[in-house]
Parts: sequence; C-alpha cells; structure tokens
Amino acid sequence: MNPSAAASHLTRWPLPGGQALEVLVSSEPERRFAPHWHAEWSIGAVLEGRCRFACAGRAQVAEAGDLVVMPPFALHTAGVGAQAFRMAMVYAPHDWLADRLGWPRDRAPGIATVTHDAAAAAALGDAAQHAAAQPLIEVVLATVGRLAGAPSAAWQPPAVTHDARIEQLCRVLQAADDAGTIDLRVLAAQVGVSREHLHRLFRSALGLSPLAYARLARIARAKTLLGEGHAAASVAADCGFADQAHFSRWFRRCFGVTPSRYLAGA
Repeated sequence: MNPSAAASHLTRWPLPGGQALEVLVSSEPERRFAPHWHAEWSIGAVLEGRCRFACAGRAQVAEAGDLVVMPPFALHTAGVGAQAFRMAMVYAPHDWLADRLGWPRDRAPGIATVTHDAAAAAALGDAAQHAAAQPLIEVVLATVGRLAGAPSAAWQPPAVTHDARIEQLCRVLQAADDAGTIDLRVLAAQVGVSREHLHRLFRSALGLSPLAYARLARIARAKTLLGEGHAAASVAADCGFADQAHFSRWFRRCFGVTPSRYLAGA
C-alpha cells in the first residue's frame, strides 16, 4: 500500500434512544495509537496486515482474518508496521449490546479476545466499508455474543483496580478539567501515601502515571462532547488542552481521526 494513500474514516450511525454505533475504517501503515480507552465495546476486524496491541497489560497480535473484541474502558494501545494494513472497528454502546444480547446492564464480560474467523472478519469489513447498517449490526451481535461469553463481572468505571486508594484517585482525576489543577502531593496525602509511592501504586495498577491517566480521561470526555455536537475549539478549552492543535494531536493519537473528522462523522 502506498503510505500517501493512508486514511481513516469514521462515521456514527444512530441507534434508538439517542445512542450510536461508531464505525472506523482505517488504512494507515506505520501508526502507533497512544494508550486510551473507549466507553463503548470495541469490535474489530483486521482486513489486511498485522496489528500488535496491548490490552489491560497483555500483549497480543491480530492478523488478517482476525476478530478483536475489547470491553468498555479497557486501557489499550496498538501499532502497525510499514506493511499494508486495513482494519474496520465498530464501537457499540454497552446498554444497547446488553439489551440485544439479554445481559443485565450492570454486568459484562471483561476480557479482550482475539480469534481467527476470516468469514466473519470479511463480513464486518464489508458492512463497515459499504455503510450497510443491518448486516453490520448482525455481525457485531454475533461476534460479541460468541467471543465475549456470559456476563460475569460487575459493570465498572474506567480502569477499576482492587485497590480502593487507586479507585478513589481515578474518580478525582476523571473529574479534573485541567492538568494544571492537579496537585499530586495533595492527592497522595488524601489516601495516606507519599507522592513517590502514589506514582508506584498507579504504575503498578494501571501501567501509566496519574497525569497520563488524567489526560486520557480528558480526551475520553472530549470525545463524548464532540459526539454531542460541540465545536472542537470549545471542547479543547473545556477539557483543559493548551490549544486546539494540541488537542487535535492527542485526539488523533488515541482515536485515529482528528476532532474535525470525528465531528464530520457525527
């Protein structure tokens, strides 16, 4: 594939109740996605090439013909090499999926899964690239229902750990509008540890620093605001980014498209 032809295209398809399916079709060699999470289920098909990714600390590889399913709020990153690469990703709201699959809304499977199913991957890719809503919905429901298994874990907010101190800090960092307002010494004192011990706890539990986590929370909040139709400039300011260019760079590193392209898809 010619790198100059690389592109990503995202669209949002309305669902009942004001929700939407987000569909990303990407053909971008030599890409690295920064660590991030989605509030939705991530269902993907590798159509060409290979993608190395890590989800919840586990390194995995997905190749052409593979299907990938990741639960909401699973912290992950990904990268592809110089070879030709194409993938189709669908982001589906948990409540919608739970209702369609007969799951309780407050419970969900929590394990990222990769499996080889060339026929299903091709069907997902074809429906995504040709904007065929009903075939896409059918393959998404079949894929998640088959790969995710029965719901067994309680529904949880982003990056929940078994450490109550980290969970408390995550809630504080998710609410921070600007990294400049975060005083790690104060936060550490609130949970009874030193600033240095706070960093060690956070990295051990989540694999990133408290400030990196806060930035990801702001980017995730920005994605929600863009989906509601807010202008990129106002979202950048509301979510504490230095300027719109800074916001745009980080948004694309995490979600594969710029805020303006995301708005166009919405």
